[in-house]
Amino acid sequence: MQCPLTTTVLLQNIYYIGTAIGFIIKEILWLRLVLIVAGLCMIARGLILQDYVIVFWMSLFAVINLVQVIRILLEKKEVHIDVEILDLYRKIFIEMKTREFMIFWKMGEEKRLHKGQFVCHDNVQTDGVIQIIDGTAVVKKNDKVVAQLTRGYFVAEMQYLMDEKPSADVVAETDIRIIVWKHAKLRRLKETYPDLYNKFHLILSKDLTYKLKRYL
Repeated sequence: MQCPLTTTVLLQNIYYIGTAIGFIIKEILWLRLVLIVAGLCMIARGLILQDYVIVFWMSLFAVINLVQVIRILLEKKEVHIDVEILDLYRKIFIEMKTREFMIFWKMGEEKRLHKGQFVCHDNVQTDGVIQIIDGTAVVKKNDKVVAQLTRGYFVAEMQYLMDEKPSADVVAETDIRIIVWKHAKLRRLKETYPDLYNKFHLILSKDLTYKLKRYL
Protein backbone atom coordinates (compact mmCIF):
# COMPACT_ATOMS: atom_id res chain seq x y z
CA MET A 1 0.00 0.00 0.00
CA GLN A 2 1.38 3.38 -0.94
CA CYS A 3 1.70 5.83 1.94
CA PRO A 4 0.42 9.38 1.58
CA LEU A 5 2.90 11.76 0.02
CA THR A 6 2.42 14.17 2.91
CA THR A 7 4.20 11.78 5.30
CA THR A 8 7.38 11.66 3.23
CA VAL A 9 7.26 15.41 2.63
CA LEU A 10 6.88 16.01 6.37
CA LEU A 11 9.84 13.75 7.19
CA GLN A 12 11.96 15.42 4.53
CA ASN A 13 11.14 18.89 5.85
CA ILE A 14 11.94 17.84 9.43
CA TYR A 15 15.33 16.69 8.11
CA TYR A 16 15.89 20.06 6.41
CA ILE A 17 14.86 21.95 9.55
CA GLY A 18 17.17 19.82 11.70
CA THR A 19 20.06 20.38 9.30
CA ALA A 20 19.40 24.15 9.31
CA ILE A 21 19.32 24.20 13.11
CA GLY A 22 22.62 22.31 13.09
CA PHE A 23 24.29 25.25 11.33
CA ILE A 24 23.58 27.58 14.26
CA ILE A 25 24.29 25.21 17.17
CA LYS A 26 27.71 25.84 18.72
CA GLU A 27 27.63 23.01 21.27
CA ILE A 28 28.99 19.99 19.41
CA LEU A 29 27.08 17.46 21.54
CA TRP A 30 23.69 19.02 20.74
CA LEU A 31 24.70 19.39 17.09
CA ARG A 32 25.36 15.65 16.87
CA LEU A 33 22.06 14.82 18.58
CA VAL A 34 20.06 17.08 16.25
CA LEU A 35 21.75 15.52 13.21
CA ILE A 36 20.91 12.03 14.49
CA VAL A 37 17.22 12.93 14.85
CA ALA A 38 17.19 14.57 11.42
CA GLY A 39 18.91 11.53 9.93
CA LEU A 40 16.34 9.18 11.46
CA CYS A 41 13.61 11.13 9.68
CA MET A 42 15.35 10.59 6.35
CA ILE A 43 15.82 6.90 7.14
CA ALA A 44 12.08 6.60 7.77
CA ARG A 45 11.39 8.46 4.53
CA GLY A 46 13.72 6.13 2.64
CA LEU A 47 12.00 3.07 4.06
CA ILE A 48 8.58 4.41 3.09
CA LEU A 49 9.75 5.14 -0.46
CA GLN A 50 11.87 1.97 -0.55
CA ASP A 51 14.86 4.13 -1.45
CA TYR A 52 17.55 2.02 0.18
CA VAL A 53 20.41 4.22 -1.01
CA ILE A 54 19.08 6.99 1.26
CA VAL A 55 18.54 4.45 4.05
CA PHE A 56 22.13 3.22 3.76
CA TRP A 57 23.82 6.63 3.75
CA MET A 58 21.62 8.16 6.43
CA SER A 59 22.14 5.08 8.63
CA LEU A 60 25.89 5.41 8.17
CA PHE A 61 25.82 9.11 9.10
CA ALA A 62 23.63 8.35 12.13
CA VAL A 63 26.06 5.69 13.37
CA ILE A 64 29.01 8.06 12.94
CA ASN A 65 27.22 10.78 14.89
CA LEU A 66 26.18 8.29 17.58
CA VAL A 67 29.79 7.15 18.03
CA GLN A 68 30.87 10.78 18.38
CA VAL A 69 28.13 11.44 20.95
CA ILE A 70 29.35 8.48 23.02
CA ARG A 71 32.94 9.76 22.74
CA ILE A 72 31.93 13.25 23.87
CA LEU A 73 29.98 11.88 26.84
CA LEU A 74 32.94 9.72 27.88
CA GLU A 75 35.25 12.74 27.69
CA LYS A 76 32.89 14.76 29.86
CA LYS A 77 32.70 12.01 32.46
CA GLU A 78 34.77 12.70 35.56
CA VAL A 79 37.55 10.20 36.25
CA HIS A 80 39.09 9.28 39.57
CA ILE A 81 42.26 11.10 40.60
CA ASP A 82 44.40 9.38 43.20
CA VAL A 83 44.36 11.20 46.53
CA GLU A 84 48.18 11.41 46.41
CA ILE A 85 48.09 13.86 43.50
CA LEU A 86 44.64 15.39 44.01
CA ASP A 87 46.10 18.52 45.62
CA LEU A 88 48.40 19.06 42.62
CA TYR A 89 45.41 18.86 40.30
CA ARG A 90 43.35 21.31 42.34
CA LYS A 91 46.20 23.76 42.87
CA ILE A 92 48.01 23.65 39.53
CA PHE A 93 46.18 21.66 36.86
CA ILE A 94 42.59 22.65 37.64
CA GLU A 95 42.13 24.13 34.13
CA MET A 96 42.36 20.60 32.76
CA LYS A 97 39.42 18.23 32.89
CA THR A 98 40.04 15.27 35.17
CA ARG A 99 40.34 12.93 32.19
CA GLU A 100 42.80 15.29 30.50
CA PHE A 101 44.86 15.53 33.66
CA MET A 102 45.16 11.76 34.02
CA ILE A 103 46.14 11.41 30.35
CA PHE A 104 48.79 14.07 30.86
CA TRP A 105 50.04 12.75 34.19
CA LYS A 106 50.54 9.24 32.83
CA MET A 107 52.76 10.67 30.09
CA GLY A 108 55.30 11.64 32.74
CA GLU A 109 58.07 9.46 34.18
CA GLU A 110 58.53 9.46 37.95
CA LYS A 111 62.06 9.42 39.34
CA ARG A 112 63.71 9.58 42.76
CA LEU A 113 66.81 11.64 43.50
CA HIS A 114 68.93 11.56 46.63
CA LYS A 115 70.00 14.59 48.63
CA GLY A 116 72.73 16.47 46.79
CA GLN A 117 71.87 15.14 43.33
CA PHE A 118 71.33 17.63 40.53
CA VAL A 119 67.87 18.03 39.08
CA CYS A 120 69.35 20.13 36.28
CA HIS A 121 72.64 21.92 35.63
CA ASP A 122 73.32 25.55 34.83
CA ASN A 123 73.67 26.12 31.07
CA VAL A 124 73.17 22.43 30.28
CA GLN A 125 70.30 21.32 28.06
CA THR A 126 67.67 19.05 29.61
CA ASP A 127 65.29 16.82 27.67
CA GLY A 128 62.15 17.36 29.72
CA VAL A 129 59.96 19.56 31.89
CA ILE A 130 60.27 18.55 35.54
CA GLN A 131 57.91 18.90 38.49
CA ILE A 132 58.73 18.21 42.12
CA ILE A 133 56.30 15.77 43.72
CA ASP A 134 57.91 15.29 47.14
CA GLY A 135 60.85 16.83 48.95
CA THR A 136 62.72 20.09 48.55
CA ALA A 137 65.20 21.36 45.97
CA VAL A 138 67.19 24.58 45.87
CA VAL A 139 68.09 26.84 42.97
CA LYS A 140 71.76 27.83 43.02
CA LYS A 141 73.45 30.55 41.03
CA ASN A 142 77.23 30.88 41.45
CA ASP A 143 76.99 28.48 44.43
CA LYS A 144 74.52 30.79 46.14
CA VAL A 145 70.99 29.62 46.99
CA VAL A 146 68.52 31.98 45.33
CA ALA A 147 65.28 30.01 45.70
CA GLN A 148 63.75 26.96 47.32
CA LEU A 149 61.42 24.69 45.39
CA THR A 150 58.89 22.39 47.04
CA ARG A 151 55.96 20.21 45.98
CA GLY A 152 54.33 21.35 42.75
CA TYR A 153 57.12 23.61 41.46
CA PHE A 154 58.30 23.14 37.90
CA VAL A 155 61.95 22.95 36.88
CA ALA A 156 63.46 23.70 33.44
CA GLU A 157 60.22 25.17 32.13
CA MET A 158 62.01 28.29 30.86
CA GLN A 159 64.11 26.12 28.57
CA TYR A 160 60.99 24.56 27.11
CA LEU A 161 59.00 27.78 26.78
CA MET A 162 61.81 30.01 25.53
CA ASP A 163 64.23 27.45 24.07
CA GLU A 164 66.95 28.58 26.47
CA LYS A 165 69.30 26.48 28.57
CA PRO A 166 68.72 26.46 32.36
CA SER A 167 70.20 29.58 33.94
CA ALA A 168 71.00 27.98 37.30
CA ASP A 169 71.69 24.69 39.05
CA VAL A 170 68.80 22.95 40.77
CA VAL A 171 69.94 20.57 43.51
CA ALA A 172 67.98 18.20 45.75
CA GLU A 173 68.10 19.60 49.28
CA THR A 174 66.43 16.43 50.58
CA ASP A 175 65.62 13.11 48.97
CA ILE A 176 63.05 14.07 46.36
CA ARG A 177 60.60 12.51 43.95
CA ILE A 178 60.04 14.19 40.60
CA ILE A 179 58.02 13.63 37.45
CA VAL A 180 59.50 14.35 34.02
CA TRP A 181 57.62 15.04 30.81
CA LYS A 182 60.01 14.46 27.92
CA HIS A 183 60.08 17.11 25.21
CA ALA A 184 59.41 14.47 22.55
CA LYS A 185 56.22 13.39 24.32
CA LEU A 186 55.10 17.00 24.68
CA ARG A 187 55.57 17.51 20.94
CA ARG A 188 53.38 14.47 20.29
CA LEU A 189 50.84 15.83 22.77
CA LYS A 190 50.71 19.07 20.78
CA GLU A 191 49.80 17.09 17.66
CA THR A 192 47.31 14.64 19.17
CA TYR A 193 45.68 16.72 21.95
CA PRO A 194 46.23 20.38 20.99
CA ASP A 195 43.68 21.71 23.51
CA LEU A 196 45.31 19.78 26.35
CA TYR A 197 48.75 20.92 25.24
CA ASN A 198 47.63 24.56 25.21
CA LYS A 199 46.34 24.20 28.77
CA PHE A 200 49.68 22.80 29.92
CA HIS A 201 51.54 25.55 28.09
CA LEU A 202 49.43 28.14 29.91
CA ILE A 203 50.11 26.46 33.26
CA LEU A 204 53.87 26.57 32.61
CA SER A 205 53.68 30.23 31.57
CA LYS A 206 51.84 31.14 34.78
CA ASP A 207 54.38 29.23 36.88
CA LEU A 208 57.28 31.00 35.20
CA THR A 209 55.63 34.41 35.59
CA TYR A 210 55.07 33.75 39.29
CA LYS A 211 58.72 32.80 39.80
CA LEU A 212 59.99 35.85 37.95
CA LYS A 213 57.82 38.16 40.07
CA ARG A 214 58.83 36.44 43.30
CA TYR A 215 62.56 36.02 42.84
CA LEU A 216 63.60 38.88 40.56
